Parts: sequence; C-alpha cells; structure tokens
Amino acid sequence: MSDHENASEMVQAEALNPTSADGGQQTLTLDGRVYPMEALPADAVVVLNDLIRCENELNEHRFRLRQLASAQQSMTVTLTQLITAAGLEPIATVDGAQVDAAQSEDEAA
Repeated sequence: MSDHENASEMVQAEALNPTSADGGQQTLTLDGRVYPMEALPADAVVVLNDLIRCENELNEHRFRLRQLASAQQSMTVTLTQLITAAGLEPIATVDGAQVDAAQSEDEAA
C-alpha cells in the first residue's frame, strides 16, 4: 500500500470520527492533530462533509459488492447442481486434458 493510500485511510478514519473533548467540545483528529470543530473554516467543513459522504458511499458499494459476490457463488452452485441433475458429462477440462471418448474418435478420423 502506498504512502498516499495509508495517509488517505488515516485521514478518513480520523476525520470521520469527530469526538467530544472533556468540555463537550467536538474535535477533529487529522494526521494525529486535534482541532476544535467550531474553529474549522466553512470550506473545510464542506470538504469534511464531502469526505463523510464519500466514505458512506464507498461503504455502500463495498456492501453491494459483497452481496453480488455471494449471489454469484450461489448461482454457480445452483448451475453445477442443475448440470449434474441433467446427467451432463464434461467434454473437456479447461486445460483440455480430459476429453470424452466420442470427441477423441472424431478427432482421430
């Protein structure tokens, strides 16, 4: 993982978790430094909100990808069961090592 990715992850993890200091003041931790939230300039608040939205969307997409991967695995199992139930036999393997007798005879002729 590159330094940029590490820094990005740290910023996201820290920036997206504003905390309350002892006096009830919300703070933002960024690059190991703590800032009071009310002191942030307006444009920094906009960027922080955008960062939070991006993180939320990224998490939603990660969740959707996990759903799709699970569905794909389930469909693969179902397809395998349907092929087996139909009594189909493979005519070859991906590397071509296993070929059924009928196909071998056709190739020899």
